[in-house]
Amino acid sequence: MATPTPVLTALAIYEAGKKAYEAYQGIVAFVSLGSHTPTPEEEILARLEMLHQDFVALQGRFDEVLEAVKQAVRVEQQAYVLNLRRDLDGLRGRARTAMDELNAWVADGRKDPLLRSNADNNSRLAANTLLEGDSYFYRPDPNAPESVFDHRLAYIAYVYVLTVRFGVIAGLNPQYREDRLAREELTRHAARLDWVFEHADQAIEPHTGGGPDDRGSYILGYQCVDHITGYDTGHTQLGWRPGGQAEYDDARAYYSDELRADMRVRVGLAKLMAFRDTVAYWAKDPRTPGWSSWMPVEVPDTMTSETSLSAASDRPGRTVLVWWDKSKAQVRATSYDSTATAPAWSPTVTISAEHAVRQEPMPRALASGPGLITVLMQDKDGAVYATRTDAGRPTGWLAEPVKVSGDSTDVSFLGAATTPGFVVVMWRDNGAGTLMAAFQDAKGAWGAPRVAAPADAVSLGSDFAVACPSPGVVMAIWTMNEQTVHSVTYDPRAATWSAPAQIAEFPGTDFPARIYAVGTGDGKADVVWRGKFGAVWNIHYDGGWSAPAEITPRHLTKWGSPYTIVPVVTGDRRLNLFWQGRDSRVQTIYRDPQQSTWPAPLRLGQPWWSYSELAAVSTAPGSLSLYRMDFGSEIGEVSKLQTCFYDPATPTAPARIADAQALVTRAQTLWNLPGPAREEANARAADAIAVAREVVTLDPGYRATLAQWLVFPAGAYLMSSGHHDEAIARMQEALGLYEQLIGEQPGSEDLRYRKAWTLVNLAQALWAKPDHAQGTQRAIEATDLLRQLATRKPTYRPGLAQWLVFPAGTYLMGSGRHDEAIARMREALGLFDKLIGEQPGSEDLRYRKAWALVNLAQALWGKPDHAQGAQRAIEATDLLRQLATGNPGRYRGGLGDWLMFPTIPYLRQSGRRDEALKRAREAADIFTALNATDPAVYGPKLAAAKKLVADIQAELESG
Repeated sequence: MATPTPVLTALAIYEAGKKAYEAYQGIVAFVSLGSHTPTPEEEILARLEMLHQDFVALQGRFDEVLEAVKQAVRVEQQAYVLNLRRDLDGLRGRARTAMDELNAWVADGRKDPLLRSNADNNSRLAANTLLEGDSYFYRPDPNAPESVFDHRLAYIAYVYVLTVRFGVIAGLNPQYREDRLAREELTRHAARLDWVFEHADQAIEPHTGGGPDDRGSYILGYQCVDHITGYDTGHTQLGWRPGGQAEYDDARAYYSDELRADMRVRVGLAKLMAFRDTVAYWAKDPRTPGWSSWMPVEVPDTMTSETSLSAASDRPGRTVLVWWDKSKAQVRATSYDSTATAPAWSPTVTISAEHAVRQEPMPRALASGPGLITVLMQDKDGAVYATRTDAGRPTGWLAEPVKVSGDSTDVSFLGAATTPGFVVVMWRDNGAGTLMAAFQDAKGAWGAPRVAAPADAVSLGSDFAVACPSPGVVMAIWTMNEQTVHSVTYDPRAATWSAPAQIAEFPGTDFPARIYAVGTGDGKADVVWRGKFGAVWNIHYDGGWSAPAEITPRHLTKWGSPYTIVPVVTGDRRLNLFWQGRDSRVQTIYRDPQQSTWPAPLRLGQPWWSYSELAAVSTAPGSLSLYRMDFGSEIGEVSKLQTCFYDPATPTAPARIADAQALVTRAQTLWNLPGPAREEANARAADAIAVAREVVTLDPGYRATLAQWLVFPAGAYLMSSGHHDEAIARMQEALGLYEQLIGEQPGSEDLRYRKAWTLVNLAQALWAKPDHAQGTQRAIEATDLLRQLATRKPTYRPGLAQWLVFPAGTYLMGSGRHDEAIARMREALGLFDKLIGEQPGSEDLRYRKAWALVNLAQALWGKPDHAQGAQRAIEATDLLRQLATGNPGRYRGGLGDWLMFPTIPYLRQSGRRDEALKRAREAADIFTALNATDPAVYGPKLAAAKKLVADIQAELESG
């Protein structure tokens, strides 16, 4: 039997979204790891190539979508559809071209700036065309003059070109989240995806009908149609159910939500939602808190489709995940440490025997202190067992679980909670009718079971929960007689349990199948449950119990099992509740400490194909991570563990400064590329400065790092790009920071050197502006400060000698202050002579002396002292000639240049033409030899040397 076309087109949309989503997530994961082996461009290109191949493989499916869209219009309108496809194929081709150009740029050693620029431009144009052009998402309506929304063809193209665009953005700038323009571009695309989703979702129409009778029953039928793909679920009729109008209305609301959620998955809108969420999260300013999109977790072992998860954290950044493995009826565990050098999930280990553990109640992981995770479970015979982490064993866990329920095996409910220093587990002994408790101490040892409530205080059909409102205090809470809630409290000072007491009465007939309890550690506790009509109810403890109250709107949740509420408290004592709602999406609500109200619920991510238990854990103050299994879909996806997390946007100063360092590194890489990449380097350096400033407000200890980056690379790159005012502003900011730091640490030589270094760079920026007076003054200040340091620490002498020549001496000479220039250059020459005396074999010091001599020659000539100027020029070239004899590859070109200026002109103008001619011929010989290897550079110099020889010869002949 052939598969109906609406189903095929729905699956094609589903798979297109899935492939783009996977490619996008893969790029995000790679960039987030900060790895540069291979380079970002190469890894991202590999992932984009996989995306392209996936789309080539799916082309048959996409052709079916085209045919379905053609069939939806009249024959005379089909030319429009074919033109639409041609245009969309052109945009996909442009995106593919961008991939090819980026690939060619990388393969060519990142040398051709045009390839890089074209890749950026082509990917941007392809994506932005679909961002701005609404017409791509409409087709003619055969029954009306207006066009009708039909996203299928354009969506396939858009997810492809947008993924390529993101790959190019991330490849050219792995720290793109710090780039405001990149974030704004991605934010626009997230809004566009939301626009597509909203319009496509309007085409999904659930139908419900029926009604109540006068005998206390109602009947309901339902159907759902997607008017874009034509997908129709067909009509389903439910039998008569007990209930009146209220129950009938609630059932209609439930099936409408469920039908819409199911259709969103079937026609691919769930993948569109996931793709939108991913783009939106990675477009978010990292300083703004918010939930991430759902993303796959790469655990070493495959989890089965019947996985019940539980999570705990025993120290900041570390998560331990445990689950019940259906195939072996045992409990397994893995862990993840985000603070590790190379974070990764550990290989899974078994922490119980095979075929020994029940699925219900779900094994529960709890943390009671650093290094201590406890897992509670019930065995096949009904006894309560526990295991815990044990760093002394190869697996990291006890050799086998220990029994904690004593001799009793007929037990029920298994509630547990933790407080600093101990774990408590509680159960009902069905034989004796008593409520029992056992405590684990801080070393992991279990005490004997103790009675917490007498016989018959807890009925056999009751539900049960345990909470610790404050350190050491335990509350056991249970339902009773299908209408009331009761509790007992453990007092750690007296080590006794209170008498059972009623704490609330359920309103009307709204009796829950399950209750959940949690303490926030500040003397408060909450009990929550699902109401009959889909609201979450709450009673709050703060020295006394409040009356029951609905804290969410109705029709959000499914009444009863298996839709579990998962409570978790963050380090800032915020209470969070999570559940999978009627719309198959994870929903959450929270209450901050000291607050009595709950805000509106929030939905996290897309609807899922099937139900899965959630696990939640807080690994840092304000931070939360969720885990669930994605059991795939009807197209045969494999089960995959998924996670999303709440990002409080308060990373540590070291983490943020690492981001800034990565931006600095990126700026330096870009600066060394040819072409327009230098302006990008300025942008990345500016991003680094913005992040570093943010860090300094949190931790002033990073002021020296900020100051250094303000000078280099930020200020230096701006100066070299001609942005003199911006460069000066950065360097003056750095100077202020160093002066502040020196005031706090007056004995720091390094800070004083850094101030001098800043002054010498500021001098160059001011001179280039041009502000010659201020540039000269700052250069003098720099050398004066370094001279003070050199008197105490001789290692500063080479730097002082260099700065005395340039920029101090050079700027003084350029300002007409020749005597001051000469004095500083002679001081430098004296320093170089001393250093050469200490290090006679140093080639670099001898070159530096020659460099000082040639600059001194120019200062003397400008005084004017032509005789001394010419003499110093001769000394400079004589010394450089010696160096060129031993190392021609390094010094021969420089010798030729210095001969051409200033030596030959000074000799010629001093009337020493014979000496000038001799040196002109020497220069011609040097450039003749060098021209043979690099004519582009040395050809013009050779021509100038030959002309100079001819001119001097002519002067001699005529004179």
